[in-house]
Amino acid sequence: MDLGEIGRTLAERLRGWAGDGWSEAVLQMSTGSAGSVEAWTDGPEHASGRDLLNAVHGAYPADRPPAAYEVRLRADGTYRFTTSPDVDQLSPVRRVFDPDFRCPRRPAPGMRRPAGTEPTGAPTDPAVLREVRALVEEFAERYTAITGHAPDWEPGRSEDEIAAAEARIQIRLPEDLRALHRLVGRDSGETGLLGYYAHDSLETVIEDYLFSLPGAYRGAAWDEPPHSAGVVFEAVPPGRINRVSRNDWWVSFGGNHSDQWIAVDLDPAEGGRSGQVIEHGEEVARLLAPSVSAMLADVVTALRAGRFTRHEGNPRLEIQAAFHDVPDENHVLLIRDVAKTDLAAELGAADRAAVQSCHLSDGAHLDLAALEPLGGLRELGAHRMKTVVPNVAGLPLLESLTISAEQADLKALAGHPTLWDLTLSDLTHPVDLSPLATLPNLTRLAIAGLDIPAIDQLAHLPALRVLTLDANQLTRLLASGHRLPQLAALTVSGRVLLPDAVEFLRQLRGADVHLQEFTGSLSAPPEPERA
Repeated sequence: MDLGEIGRTLAERLRGWAGDGWSEAVLQMSTGSAGSVEAWTDGPEHASGRDLLNAVHGAYPADRPPAAYEVRLRADGTYRFTTSPDVDQLSPVRRVFDPDFRCPRRPAPGMRRPAGTEPTGAPTDPAVLREVRALVEEFAERYTAITGHAPDWEPGRSEDEIAAAEARIQIRLPEDLRALHRLVGRDSGETGLLGYYAHDSLETVIEDYLFSLPGAYRGAAWDEPPHSAGVVFEAVPPGRINRVSRNDWWVSFGGNHSDQWIAVDLDPAEGGRSGQVIEHGEEVARLLAPSVSAMLADVVTALRAGRFTRHEGNPRLEIQAAFHDVPDENHVLLIRDVAKTDLAAELGAADRAAVQSCHLSDGAHLDLAALEPLGGLRELGAHRMKTVVPNVAGLPLLESLTISAEQADLKALAGHPTLWDLTLSDLTHPVDLSPLATLPNLTRLAIAGLDIPAIDQLAHLPALRVLTLDANQLTRLLASGHRLPQLAALTVSGRVLLPDAVEFLRQLRGADVHLQEFTGSLSAPPEPERA
């Protein structure tokens, strides 16, 4: 299917979706990693987003390179179809200029190799193998005595198979994890050998490690684009796990099939140890045990003490091992309806040592200095406020701040050393951005919809790499002669037509932004027209 055929097909689908009572309808699609579909008309509201997705499904070949597409259809059936491979997303327009850029604490592959992680092909340490064998055999004996049948385990793997797996991922696994795979290839029956968790096969270990970026990830971290990557919070307990979203040297080896995975950490923080077992999959990672063998020992100790539950018909033993007592701390504090809340009492009742994110909403006047008792805050949001005084000098770890208010004086932000992410919205007064030039690490800024009289102040923000603004602000910025060459990513909010988006990008980055246009009529064959 060529581009002209794609345009006609999309125009037909758009007409079927749009219904009646309009003079122009617009469909926008992007087919890259951040794919999106949106459509609107100048007539009454009508079909749902689900109807739209159904309408465009299969309208273009899945094997075409990523691109943005737009159809502007008139009621008489004439249409203009435009496409560009250089626009990542439409409505809002998003473009990543530097694909190697990463927001703070989100490292790219290629991290420094820790000592002792090179694959050697040497057999498993015999002493460790004996220790793990004793624990596995005792578990099997006790499990059989309790359930009346042996645990459902896949056979252990050979030294050659383990060495081959290590060669694939270019990491030597900890000796106790090697020993576990030597004895039990996979806990396919989820028997409780690792408590709530079960270890996977070597093949799954390889697949998970090499999926997308190498290593393991925390939460939805994967390879998040710069405009949406959030703060990485401190793990539990602090100081043991490096505060990063992903790590080349975290090797996932199992989980509990509830979006929680376990990994051996070969690159611990100063207070941790290599080979420690961590749980990831939530926003805050947790340290479970100093090693795989320690997890096994905890399980066997719990069995000896009778700390287990068995449900008839379920092969798993619910074992209360010590690592299950690791606290699942609530690091987020939500305070709604601030105008009717005793803020001091709310803060006094919070677990101040655990809270790293706080969001408050619906208040009249809020001085952010009131949040100073939460000294570990890394993320703070004040939403639907009348007035906010962003006095955050007493929050030395703060990295991300969102202010949605009618009034806010940015002078109170001056000089904050760690703030790298700032979102401002709903301010009803002209905004002076000059105080932001004193923020040495302000990497990401969102100001769409605000009245910024001196828009050229954006050129004086030394660390700015990711910017969100609206089309009017961008037009004024370009008219001022500033192109912000240091930007790694740009978002232009709202509905922006594809030709306008391409023109913005051409002015920002030169003539290497491409656009193809076709015109046609649904009552006649398409007729190509090159812009």
